[in-house]
Amino acid sequence: MKTRIILLLTFVSVSSFAQERSAQMAGLEYSREKMQNDSIKGYSDNLNAYLNFPISKGDKQRIGGRIQFRSKTISNTGQYFDHHLYSIDLNVSWQKNIKDNAQFYLFSQFGFYSDFIDLSTEDFRYSAGFRYVLRHNDKLQTGWGMAYSRQYFGHQLNPFFSIEYDISSRLRLSGLLPIRPKLTYALSENIFLSSEISGSAGSYRLSALDNNNRFIRINQWYSLSSLGFTLRKQHLISIGLGYNLRQTVRLYDDGQDRALSIFTFDIKKKSTPAAEVKTRGTILSVSYSFKLK
Repeated sequence: MKTRIILLLTFVSVSSFAQERSAQMAGLEYSREKMQNDSIKGYSDNLNAYLNFPISKGDKQRIGGRIQFRSKTISNTGQYFDHHLYSIDLNVSWQKNIKDNAQFYLFSQFGFYSDFIDLSTEDFRYSAGFRYVLRHNDKLQTGWGMAYSRQYFGHQLNPFFSIEYDISSRLRLSGLLPIRPKLTYALSENIFLSSEISGSAGSYRLSALDNNNRFIRINQWYSLSSLGFTLRKQHLISIGLGYNLRQTVRLYDDGQDRALSIFTFDIKKKSTPAAEVKTRGTILSVSYSFKLK
C-alpha cells in the first residue's frame, strides 16, 4: 500500500507539471538538530524534498500544487522518542485576482504522517485555509488569513499576517507573522544573508502493531541565520546555522480527548502525554533549490 500511495502522488505531480512550467520547480533540504537537556544528548536528522507544479492558469485565476516528502530520524533520546518518522503530502492552492492589486487564495494539504511501518487511514491528516493579499505599492504587500489543521492531538488554528516589504534596495522583510518572519539582506546580486524565527507543531502516528496507534507530537520554536548563493539565476544553495529555542516532544496514547491549539499553544488541553521531553540545541542546515528561467 505504501508503494502505491507514493507512486500515485508522484504520477499526479509529474503529469500536472508537464502541462506548464513553474518558476520554483524543486528543492531539497537537510538539517541536523541537537536535542539536549540535563539528561539527554540526542539529535534529529531531517530531510525535506518537494516538487512544485502548475495545474491550470487563466487571466484571473490559477491553480498550483506541490508534492512533498519529509523524513525525521530521532536518536539517543530514549525508547519512547527514538523513531524514524515520515510524511508524504499533496498541497493544492487556488489564486483569484480580485482586482489589479488584490488576490484571494484558498489552499489545502493532505497526506500521511507516520513511521510508515503499516500505513492505514489512521495515518491520514489534512489542513486547509485562506489568505487575502493586497499590494499597496511597488515596495509593500500585506495580507492576512487563517489555516486549520486536523492533527492527531486535536484541532489547530493558525491565524496569520503576511508581509512582503522592500525596506531598501538590499533589505527585505517577508514571511508570516508571528510564526515565520524573515529578514533578508543582499550582499550582492547573487549572495545574501537571511535571519528568521519559526514556530511549528506537528504530529506523527506510530505503528498499530508495534505501538498501539500511539502518536508523537513535536512543538518547536527556533531561530536560523543563513548564507545563500544564486548560481546562473537558477540554482540556489543555502547554508544555515541556528538554535532550537524550545522543542517539546510528547508521546500520547490513542483515543484520548483532543486539544484545541493556536500555533503551538494549547487553548483547551485535555490530553495527558504518556511521556514528554523538552530539549534545546544547535541546528545546521544545507538546502538546494532549482527554478526555471
